[in-house]
Amino acid sequence: MRDPLAGLADVPWRQLNHADGVAVDVPDRLRMLRSEHLDTRSVALTWLSRLPGSPAGAAVVGFLVALIDDESTPDREALVSLLHDVALGDVDLPLADDFEPDEAFRAAAEHVGSYVTWLADPLVAAQAAELLAYFPVSQSVVDALLASAAPASANLTLAYVNGFPSIDNHLTTALESTARDVRMTAAVALAFRMGADLPGQALDLLVDEAPPPAPPGWDRSMRGFVTLALRRVGL
Repeated sequence: MRDPLAGLADVPWRQLNHADGVAVDVPDRLRMLRSEHLDTRSVALTWLSRLPGSPAGAAVVGFLVALIDDESTPDREALVSLLHDVALGDVDLPLADDFEPDEAFRAAAEHVGSYVTWLADPLVAAQAAELLAYFPVSQSVVDALLASAAPASANLTLAYVNGFPSIDNHLTTALESTARDVRMTAAVALAFRMGADLPGQALDLLVDEAPPPAPPGWDRSMRGFVTLALRRVGL
């Protein structure tokens, strides 16, 4: 597989800045993410977590995606979290009608194809599904979400997708799942999508079942999702 950091020398780092100054130190920090030593990788992760909102942050998005694409990269779950922070910052769902993406967000939008492939990888599937909630989807992306290795997280993403009748059919079937997190996220998603037309079975789940923990990648608690879902149905 091609070295995911092969293009580092092609970026004009001296023309980019981050919170501490000129971004000439970014390439070495990215290389540290491939280190055999956990402490070295941890130092790099901590340092790179300061990049959101900077021109250098936008420049590292593609390299983070390439590192995560390479299954030999260590700590890929942590790298997806870093990618989320660098690319999305404090952007909240649902995106506002007047939302204006910054350079890092636009860079992240170019890699939806990678996020889709991650949906089949149990190690990062939940975080990949959460990332996809921020970007426009096609039928092929929806199909990949329906088949995700992390169905609970995918269900929450589907809550923010408009249209695609196959989604409602999938979520209705998921209400019968033996996995509590899958049932609950399906009910939440149906409430977001259907509002007052929510099936009684889904409403009963939202009212009667104790919420499980939220899937990896999602900042809001499942109790918070349930509260929002009940508001959508008028309760």
